[in-house]
Amino acid sequence: MVIIDEVYRNISFDMPEQELFILLERVKAKKEEDIEELKNKIDKYEQKRRAEEALYQSMSPIRRLFTGRPASHHQAVEYMVHVKERFKKIDAIKRSIRELDQVLDRLRLPIRDSNEVFLSPELIREIRLLQEMEASQE
Repeated sequence: MVIIDEVYRNISFDMPEQELFILLERVKAKKEEDIEELKNKIDKYEQKRRAEEALYQSMSPIRRLFTGRPASHHQAVEYMVHVKERFKKIDAIKRSIRELDQVLDRLRLPIRDSNEVFLSPELIREIRLLQEMEASQE
């Protein structure tokens, strides 16, 4: 099976079909882990904000006056930007997973029209990184 970069049209990998299938499954699993990690970071950030707000609400009115709100306008904007960036990353990862699913579905077909698979440069980079990481662990 041959993997071709869909942008530059050069051959990136040439490997047996079963190896390719297993490799793409591992890349997909890694991307799903990345999504969970990003969601956990968003949750932790949200918990921190809630804890700060709860602490502020538990203060006496005089102390609140001198302490100020924990979520100032600047912090609120920073929070929105932070969360928005994380969700953009999640969306990009989900697009990559959809692309991987299409390729994996194609590999599952008993009869195919060609022995070539076209992938985005980003996914090819991910495959190479995963291979390098696994090679360094061995």
